[in-house]
Amino acid sequence: MPTILPEEPVTTDRKSVIVSDAERRYLRRRFKDSLAVTRDALNPRNQLRRLVERQTTQTKQIVDETVQIAKNNAPVIGVIGVSALLIATRGPISRWISKLRQSKGKTPTSK
Repeated sequence: MPTILPEEPVTTDRKSVIVSDAERRYLRRRFKDSLAVTRDALNPRNQLRRLVERQTTQTKQIVDETVQIAKNNAPVIGVIGVSALLIATRGPISRWISKLRQSKGKTPTSK
């Protein structure tokens, strides 16, 4: 019957321990950094600041687009504006024209 020898105990060399320790420290540092970033992102003050920045950016984009559309369609906008002005003032204009017609109809009598 063959004799069974006990297995040699697993030993680790110094270099692998140092590498493992360095890797552990690196992973711990990365975890702490990501935890700090997460805490910062979840801070209500920072969330509000990001919301305001996002809304400001969107508002600026909308204003820029509106200005560009207005520049590209300036003649059309001018015609619409003049038309709206004439429609709004049609009552006073028609009264003025009526007064002019009435005054032309009245001719001064010569003596």
